[in-house]
Order: sequence, then C-alpha cells, then structure tokens
Amino acid sequence: MLRQLAAQSGIAKRPDGASWMQIYGVACLCGIGFTMSLFISNLAFTDPEYGSAIRLGVLSGSASMSVIGFLVLRFCPTTTGKQTA
Repeated sequence: MLRQLAAQSGIAKRPDGASWMQIYGVACLCGIGFTMSLFISNLAFTDPEYGSAIRLGVLSGSASMSVIGFLVLRFCPTTTGKQTA
C-alpha cells in the first residue's frame, strides 16, 4: 500500500512506538478540520438555498470523523511489538 511504499522509499518515517492503526486514527481525527469547508462553500455557492445543506453535510462529516478517529484510537493496540527504552 501507499504507506508501506512511503516508509520503504524513505519519503516518510513512522514514529517510534506508533502502529499503522494509530497513525490511521490520528488521520481520521484530522478530518475534524472540515469546518474550513464552511468558509469555502460560502464563497463557492452564493445561493442561500444551499446554505443549510452545506452546513449539515460539513458538520456531519466532521462529527463522524471525530467519532471514527476516537473509536480507532480507543480500540487499537497500544504497543507495536517493539519495546523502546
């Protein structure tokens, strides 16, 4: 997959002690940043008819990513099998 390709090629390095599932959970929590889409959508769609649908979509996406990120981090193993000093 892409993460293995990035790690093997040296483009990216996984932090010591972090599992791929933990990195995925943090990436899901980054989805909370969808609120910037509210500003962009106001610039893109000037018709007020779309306003409530846009806000509902963006905020539900943000809420769902926060729940998914929490669940992934809550239930993923905390150790990667390597013990660091």
